[in-house]
Amino acid sequence: MKRIGITSDCACDLPEEYFEVHDVGIMYFYITTDTGRFRDGCEVDSQNIIEYLERGGVKAATCAPQPMEYEIFFGRQLEKYDEIIHISLSDRLSNSYTNAQTALSFMGRDSGRISVIDSEQFSSGMAFMIIKAVEMRDSGCSASEIIRECSRVRECISTSFIAKNADYLYRNGLTGKAVRTVCSAMLIHPVLSLKNGRVALKTLEIGDYGKSVRNYIRSELSRSRAIDRKRVFITHAGCGVEMLAAVKAEVKKLCCFDEVVVAKASATISSNCGAGSIGVLFLKNK
Repeated sequence: MKRIGITSDCACDLPEEYFEVHDVGIMYFYITTDTGRFRDGCEVDSQNIIEYLERGGVKAATCAPQPMEYEIFFGRQLEKYDEIIHISLSDRLSNSYTNAQTALSFMGRDSGRISVIDSEQFSSGMAFMIIKAVEMRDSGCSASEIIRECSRVRECISTSFIAKNADYLYRNGLTGKAVRTVCSAMLIHPVLSLKNGRVALKTLEIGDYGKSVRNYIRSELSRSRAIDRKRVFITHAGCGVEMLAAVKAEVKKLCCFDEVVVAKASATISSNCGAGSIGVLFLKNK
């Protein structure tokens, strides 16, 4: 039986303990601020970035590893495994997929032992594919079977989030200036979803943020019969204990999931969506 390694990017927003327990290799992105360039998860985390920006920091740009870094990373993984399946951040949100593919062109015959999958997702949307890949690997499935199933799961993922304001989204080019101006003036909170690998404005919630979050959750979970109830992720960027408890209670009230996972967004994700952002991510039945 071939030894199969599962790897991904740190923007998948699974906890470090998961990587260690299930032997998942992770590539870390970089965050560049006014004070320097830092490795996400090793030298900076989401709370560091949020505090920096809340204190008036201007720049917080994310950057994927370069092709040479992926080449080195894959080479080290191949010392342990016969085949590698790498689940990448959406190609339409980052150049990580392109850089990983470019790395393969430098690796000669070894490139045939590595498969890079464009998740067409970010944050905990990627986590669903990683978890499925790990479960199948551990049950003895082949690489081709895992890749085929990951492609199926990819089509079933519902990824969305509500942002407290549009400032971060505007800074990172996810919304236009007009949306930011209107949101700031009228206490409007944008709800965004992932479509075809891109982040798009889905709707707007107006007024008190706590109430807006509840409305967002109710809207996302309204068609409960179409939802796979095995697992849901509540993924957040710097939300307080009370807010998370309220969100978890609302989710449980609306849909009885077997597992409710509260996940902390990485610095890479937090620097793009902003403090207070929260998402409810799940699989749809198809």
